[in-house]
Amino acid sequence: MSAVVSLGKLERVELRKAWPNEASNFTPWLAQEANLAQLGEAVGLQLELESTEKLVGAFSADILAKDIVSQQWVLIENQIAPTDHSHLGQLLTYAAGLDARAVVWIAETFREEHRAAIDFLNRATTDEFFFFAVQIELWRIGQSDFAPRFSVVAKPNNWSKQGQAIKQVAEGDLTDTQKAYRSFWSALIEKAKGRYPALASRAPYKGSWQTAEQLRGGDPSFSANAAFPWDKSLRCEIYIDGTLAKAAFHQLHEQRESIEKTFGSPLEWEELPDRRASRIVFYMPGHEKCSDVGHWLAQQEWLLTWWPKLADAVGPYVKALDPEQLREAADATA
Repeated sequence: MSAVVSLGKLERVELRKAWPNEASNFTPWLAQEANLAQLGEAVGLQLELESTEKLVGAFSADILAKDIVSQQWVLIENQIAPTDHSHLGQLLTYAAGLDARAVVWIAETFREEHRAAIDFLNRATTDEFFFFAVQIELWRIGQSDFAPRFSVVAKPNNWSKQGQAIKQVAEGDLTDTQKAYRSFWSALIEKAKGRYPALASRAPYKGSWQTAEQLRGGDPSFSANAAFPWDKSLRCEIYIDGTLAKAAFHQLHEQRESIEKTFGSPLEWEELPDRRASRIVFYMPGHEKCSDVGHWLAQQEWLLTWWPKLADAVGPYVKALDPEQLREAADATA
């Protein structure tokens, strides 16, 4: 006789056991690269984080992401509770304010009226807008770790066909400038293999900037980017965003001497007082732009030399930041 296999029982877990607070726990968790990828797989989009708590007038949207295939904005509104009218109004307001082309509403459960509202929006709007209703669940077997599951309960009609159309448009309707950026980043990412593994695993953007990695365990508030600014030369940077960005920037600036000694060169510390974000920057000498194809090899070599150095130099200081101290500092200056 064959042995009887012992199987565990799959049990559903209350969401608030993992995420007591939507803003403080669930949104930061979802914003991590691996979790955003899991959501993207469920809805059929390749999502990359742009910002959490994105300001829209006097309000803030939970997550603003970008579909890296179409380069369109994706609004994600979270609700670890049954859906309500308030969140339906919020996601429409935020989508309009952020010019989002795709809207993902995540909730514990969807009332039939709200699921029907998402279906109505997909029928009533043009083919360039997409609305998704996604249910989030937690499961475990025995004392195992909690396992999240995203279930799409409403989506655009013929979404798979529309998704293919989006990809074709995204590749076929690029401007000459977008083609140049994509070619530059594609070639750089190919060269990054063996030299900057974090960048080598990325998909190339079609805009003037590219992200390589996040410096704090998937926390989107600290990212290592490179960009072609319109008014200066090519740069690599540590971009600091989020509600505690200014407090984090100031604490890092207090350690400027040590950071620059580790990096091996002076850095530009740009607080950006009119914006929520700040950045720590290293500029390439000269003023060549991406359109200067003859300079691409030198620009790419410069990035592969200094971009990982900057991430390595600032990364340990970012990881050492104490969130409680940052909140206290932010409250003191509010």
